[in-house]
Amino acid sequence: MPRRQQLRSSRSTTAPPDLLTVAETAAVLRCGLTFVYESIHRHLATGDTDEVPGRKVGRSLRVPRVGLERYIGAAITWPIVDHPIDEHALSTDDPDDVSPAEPRPTGRHPRRTSPRHPATPRLFED
Repeated sequence: MPRRQQLRSSRSTTAPPDLLTVAETAAVLRCGLTFVYESIHRHLATGDTDEVPGRKVGRSLRVPRVGLERYIGAAITWPIVDHPIDEHALSTDDPDDVSPAEPRPTGRHPRRTSPRHPATPRLFED
């Protein structure tokens, strides 16, 4: 059986990817994630060229590098440095693949000492 050859990328590791995540796009634009999500959704709904040009890839949103460079009017420098978005968001391949939040407490609220509905008053003692 012939051995499979590994695909070798002709690009160096310092070149930006062809499709950027929302977190990477926010880091390039030096803005918040909310702005990028809202702008991509406006672009998808209206096709407005004044919005961030995003595409749906499965259930994820991605931003084409070429479209983002056209949007900002300059080439993207890579890797992204000195941006307040946490490193986990930039290193994740899939934004839907995030660690689960802390489990919610079950049972009663800690400040609640009495039941929700007061018990019916006892008229007669047993």
